[in-house]
Amino acid sequence: MDTQIDIILQGGQFKKLLEEQSVELREKYDMKRAELEILYFLSKCGTHNTSTDIHHQLMMNRGHISQAVDSLCRRNYLIAIPDKNDRRYIHYEISDYAKDLVTEMTKRREAMNGMILKGVSEEELKVFREVSEKIRKNISELI
Repeated sequence: MDTQIDIILQGGQFKKLLEEQSVELREKYDMKRAELEILYFLSKCGTHNTSTDIHHQLMMNRGHISQAVDSLCRRNYLIAIPDKNDRRYIHYEISDYAKDLVTEMTKRREAMNGMILKGVSEEELKVFREVSEKIRKNISELI
């Protein structure tokens, strides 16, 4: 397999960059990396907002998810809403208290994406998204 593909799929460089970009926010809001990742995910996920959804999309350890959402709920960043049809599921929503943090995080993530995608045309980005989606589906089928 192509080494570049391995590097991109493993995401090590992206994770390192994301970690570096989030240090200031983590210190400012006294957050763990997992808490920030979950907040960002929940700000973008729509109705796919359960612990299971977080696990499937972020591939996080279920124990880390549980600890993080409990902490975020205790600190009023998240609101836990029991599912109306199935008591086993809890939906998590961003609270009004967390809006400023989410806005700041989104701006930083957009700026980082702008730097990462520097020199990439819209057409190249479209092809990348299509190929990425095919790869994601293939990986999902394998696991």
